[in-house]
This record gives sequence, C-alpha cells and structure tokens, in this order.
Amino acid sequence: MSKAEARYPVVDVFAGPGGLGEGFASALCGNATPRFQVVLSLENDQFAHKTLLLRHFLRNFPHDEFPQAYYDYLKSKLTLDELYRRYPSEFKKAEKSAPKLSIGWGTHDRVNELIKRNLKDRKKWALVGGPPCQAYSLVGRSRMRNKLGLVDDPRFFLYREYLKIVVKHRPPVFVMENVKGLLSARVKGKPIIKSIVSDLQSPSPSSKSNTRDWGYKLYSLSETVDSDDEINPR
Repeated sequence: MSKAEARYPVVDVFAGPGGLGEGFASALCGNATPRFQVVLSLENDQFAHKTLLLRHFLRNFPHDEFPQAYYDYLKSKLTLDELYRRYPSEFKKAEKSAPKLSIGWGTHDRVNELIKRNLKDRKKWALVGGPPCQAYSLVGRSRMRNKLGLVDDPRFFLYREYLKIVVKHRPPVFVMENVKGLLSARVKGKPIIKSIVSDLQSPSPSSKSNTRDWGYKLYSLSETVDSDDEINPR
C-alpha cells in the first residue's frame, strides 16, 4: 500500500478556499506523516477556487518542500500561470482534485461521478463541508415549502445538496460546519436547526425514501459530551 493509500480520503464540498480541508490535510500521525488526503474539493466561486487550486497543487510536492518557483511567485517574479506551466504533472493532478464546479441543479450526476472516481472504492473516508447559509437569516420571513420545514428560498437548497450527497454515498463519517445564521434561523417561531439535525440523523426521508434503516449519531467537535446525550447545536 502506498503512502497516499494509507491516508483516509476526504471529500470537501462547498470548500471555499479550503480551510476545513486544510485542517484535515494538516493532521499528522506520530511519525509526522499526513493522516488524511483531500482527494476532492468542490467550489464554484472564482476567487476562492483560485486559492483552493493552488493549495491542491502544492500538496503534490513533499511536505515542507515547495519548489523555489512557488516562492518566486509570492515575490511576483512569476505569474501563477507560469508557476503551473513549470510543473504540468502536479497542476494536472490539482485540476482533477479541485475542479471549479457548483453543487446544485444540473450538476448532481457530475458531482456523484467525481466523488466515486476520486474515492477509488475506498470505504473509510470522510465527507466535510459547510453549506453556504445566505438563506438562513431570512428563513423566518420565507414561505414554507413543505411540512418538513424547508422553505421556498432558492439559497436554502444548498444545505439539501449536502444532504443528498450523504444519502447517495453514505460516508462513514461526515463533518458539517455550524455556520453563522444557522442557530438563529426560525420557521413559524421554531428553530430550523432542529429539522436539519433530524435530517442528518436520519437522512433517508429527505431522499424520498420511506426507510429508516440507517442513520448517524451526531457529535460536537467543540465540546466533550456523553455519547448518549441529545445533540445540542449550540
């Protein structure tokens, strides 16, 4: 087994410039080797993706052994395109692991294809991401979409896209960032976070399935709590 295969794969969706994935990629074993490998990061914003692509490019070099050309780029002696042209193999790998792609209507098949391809049938992996929350602060003023409490706001579907990936690929573990606005958002006076927690614990109903034969136990990564305690989003 190669060193890369010994690492747990991580799929980072709604990756932004890659902060959450960066944390996983920086986690080291006792012998100072990386414990995780970010095999796929998906982001659509052009500026965030520019940073994301560069970080994936640099991870194709040995740890703490970036090429001198990278430092020349930081000193404006080289353009970013010139840096990539000097290392076409590493850049090609970065393009495959960090494609510029939106997650939503019209891209479901492409997203699922990329996740399957980049995981390469690995069974132990992690899904991470923080769905954008533009709609959450407005959710109390939006029209109800259905009895589950999902609202008729086109920005709210981004959370549902994360849930669809969970349903489709059933990662053994996932991390969803508790983004700003999520806790305070309410529908008819009730916190929307309760519906989100319920969906994450039993994802199947949100995928138009009537089965509840699988689900997840949710844990806080900021506080130590008993595994039998009910999850408190705060």
